Amino acid sequence: MCERHPDRGQARYRDSVLSTRQGRGREVAGRPARLSQYHQAEEHWGGECLGTVQDHSWEGIVASTATQTAKLEKWFDVEDRTEWPTLLVGNGASVNLWGDFAYPSLYERANLSAVAEAVFSDLGVTNFETVLEAIHHAHVVVEALGNSTKEIDAQYEHVRDALFGAVHDVHVGWSQFTDDRFDKIASVIQDHDAVYTTNYDVCMYWARVDAVNRITRRTVIDFFWSTGHTFDSENVEVRGRTAMYHLHGAIHLWQDDRGNNGKWTSANDGNLLSLARNYSPGSSKWPLFVSEGSSRAKLQTIGRSPYLSFCLDSLRNDHHNTVVFGHSLGEQDKHIVAALNEGDPREVAVSIYPRSTDQWIIQEKARITELLGENKVRFFDSTTHPLGDPSLTIQKSPSQV
Repeated sequence: MCERHPDRGQARYRDSVLSTRQGRGREVAGRPARLSQYHQAEEHWGGECLGTVQDHSWEGIVASTATQTAKLEKWFDVEDRTEWPTLLVGNGASVNLWGDFAYPSLYERANLSAVAEAVFSDLGVTNFETVLEAIHHAHVVVEALGNSTKEIDAQYEHVRDALFGAVHDVHVGWSQFTDDRFDKIASVIQDHDAVYTTNYDVCMYWARVDAVNRITRRTVIDFFWSTGHTFDSENVEVRGRTAMYHLHGAIHLWQDDRGNNGKWTSANDGNLLSLARNYSPGSSKWPLFVSEGSSRAKLQTIGRSPYLSFCLDSLRNDHHNTVVFGHSLGEQDKHIVAALNEGDPREVAVSIYPRSTDQWIIQEKARITELLGENKVRFFDSTTHPLGDPSLTIQKSPSQV
């Protein structure tokens, strides 16, 4: 069983960040310190803690199925019975906004060359940030040897453009949002003390920024308030504000060779493709978001990022009643389930989209109940929650169909 240490999280990621800062010199020299962050995360999340999720048996799910019904509560009934300080948001919220978010994989959507495909294959990943980082380091080494980086740079630019081209293909445009949609999303955010999201898209970020002068119940923070819109592990006080945590990063966030994490404010203008121009083979920055891979692969990226480590530790140490909306809690997110199972049991309200048959709903409820262990789990109809409101859905124009 996973040992629970609610006070370890902040110390662990802060120590990792400090060791990275102390080891800074040339960009490549910072690499060992950043890898040590991964090994620390792997030690905690990759062993017993992930095992608590892996050990759930099929027999347990079958037994749980026998006690379940297909009934789903209405969100307003769930909301009225207790306080819900914490919200965890998954891709279902984005899909309700824009149907194209229901894609299987950015990697599958990207138009990659044979050479780029080979790099992904040789590295054994489907994560773009891992490949961009590897190509950047190849550029650094080849340049240091005094050789031409022309072909390497061309591959970097190709992979970068393929990534943002795929994002552009699936992402809803800023101009297609209306103020009332932004306001509804912003209102939900401000209803909670902490909002965690595994989505890489910028819909919630846009809503927070656009509605800042209209929806003013609470200030919303994202921790990128240090010089240059960077994250500082020593400056993370919430002070009564709503805190947003991008557990898997997002397309408007960046990382660099020195262990810094930050955000591009150019995302505010809604031009997603403009973000691509912020990355080049010779710069030390690449996107900070985890779009693909297994739970263990995602943990590798998380463990190497001070900001992502902070976010995951914050979820692990958040023991308040939690709403899980639009999140499958699937095999690829075992680390999220493990975090939810940390600390004392709490109430967890999980949304389910009322699709398919009663049997599917019963099986899904049994699976999630088994995953969340000792927590008291309740299930509600996602379409009755503000984030699942059908009126939020943006319809495609005839030219987009």
